[in-house]
Amino acid sequence: MSFIPVAKVHEIPPGSAKLIEINNLEIALFRLGDEFYATSNLCLHQAGPLAEGRIDGEQVICPWHHWRFNIKDGTSPLSPKLKLKTYPVKREEDEILIDLS
Repeated sequence: MSFIPVAKVHEIPPGSAKLIEINNLEIALFRLGDEFYATSNLCLHQAGPLAEGRIDGEQVICPWHHWRFNIKDGTSPLSPKLKLKTYPVKREEDEILIDLS
């Protein structure tokens, strides 16, 4: 795995998200408590910006049409066929790192 630094821990308060853009790729970086998760930022319905969505427990709700996705694994309660791309995340002191491979 090849992790790259993308944010500082203090930049993402618990229960929030941050848009990360790397090489024309949009990633939504979420913080649930002290844990961090990364998914594609684009909703599978009509590419709404998930980093701008509302967090409800372990789900993010797309701000455009209210589709829901599990932040931890990318699955959707709407259909087992719907799954966001997820990325491994790790924390090293105050740095948050993502593996894009």
